[in-house]
Amino acid sequence: MPVHQSHARRWFVILIVVAIVSVGAVISAFIGDSGQPAGTATASPSPAASASTTVAKPALKTQRTLLVQVRNDSRRIVYSVLLATSYASTNGSRMQVASNLLVPIPEWTALAFTGDDADTLQSPHAIEELLGVDIDISLVLDRLALSGLYDATLTPAAAKEAKASADIHQWILKSMTNLPVAPADTGQLLLSLGHMARSSAPNAELVDLLLDLRKDARAKKLATVTLPARIVRAIGTAMVIPDASAVVVRDSFARTLLTPGQAARPRIILTPAGASAARVAEATAALIGAGMTVVPGAPIAPREDSIVQTPISTISLGIGRRVAAALGLFPQDVRQAKGYGVDAEVLLGLAPSTL
Repeated sequence: MPVHQSHARRWFVILIVVAIVSVGAVISAFIGDSGQPAGTATASPSPAASASTTVAKPALKTQRTLLVQVRNDSRRIVYSVLLATSYASTNGSRMQVASNLLVPIPEWTALAFTGDDADTLQSPHAIEELLGVDIDISLVLDRLALSGLYDATLTPAAAKEAKASADIHQWILKSMTNLPVAPADTGQLLLSLGHMARSSAPNAELVDLLLDLRKDARAKKLATVTLPARIVRAIGTAMVIPDASAVVVRDSFARTLLTPGQAARPRIILTPAGASAARVAEATAALIGAGMTVVPGAPIAPREDSIVQTPISTISLGIGRRVAAALGLFPQDVRQAKGYGVDAEVLLGLAPSTL
């Protein structure tokens, strides 16, 4: 694709993302996406308490996560599920992530196109940065590996049915439930799948996590979670609904959230606070160009100026100043506040910057 066409598509996708987030916020006010009756007045969230702000995970991680993905023969991701173990009396989670979901890599791309061999961590990093969830291990199965998993864990009749079914979500869970209970046997099963099954962790670590999830699945302690998303018909993709997805992530992955500075790239929430869609798109492109991941925040009440808010730490302050420089803001426009679980949040106001 010629450079000018690629640049034009990049801007088109950014504008679509910005427009959908903005329109979605307006629609929510009328139809009550948050569960409130239509027409009910709601207060604008304060920056430190907005839905785009996550809660920092505890020092000791009591919940672990596994991303399982399936690729087709063209190396496109056709199925993804994010699994989290249970802890204490809280159930684990099982959340399917649609292949047409737009994810930041850092430019917005459908998840299906993040499964290339050139960067085996591209897909898990994209999901981490979109949702703010720390993914411990990723496992990618090619078509033959998935078939081998079915053969090893299901009866011949069930394996035949699974291979003919398009419902990978159902059969992956059944296969996990039927994994051998002995670590050595599960380890041997995984090795038998060969290079068509690739993990981001050593076999022993993957086995340990799989058997914890097996235990949860057999005890029916893996709650099915739906990731709130909207279809973007103009480009045939989907994108998360910021406020609603933030609530789901906090509720279902509470003990495995990313902490500031942990993501592969600085993770920036860009929250429109009166800025036009064109200006939000321009700011998004500037931050991506500066090597940062931009996650759309739900629009809040208009304000005149723009500010950058970060957690209270020296590293976060440095990231905040990089954000300010990329957006043409001044160092004094960077504020530190308690309660932030992202690297920075930009509240983009009405007044133009020096972009």
